[in-house]
Amino acid sequence: MSTRHLHLTQPGLARITIQSADPETVTALAYTIAAHLNATGPSEPHHLPGEDGVAVTLYASTHPADTEGG
Repeated sequence: MSTRHLHLTQPGLARITIQSADPETVTALAYTIAAHLNATGPSEPHHLPGEDGVAVTLYASTHPADTEGG
């Protein structure tokens, strides 16, 4: 998956936000999720206004991944 805003327009697509106290935790969890789903890698860790810690965002699909590169 590569289009960031598809989750807004198509069934089966979602945005996942992970929050934690440190960037290592959010990044590790995001890569674990991406390894098991048809998902993008995580965004750069960032602070959310009014929230403690950091967050990353990734996008996932319930549709099978295109493994043929096509």
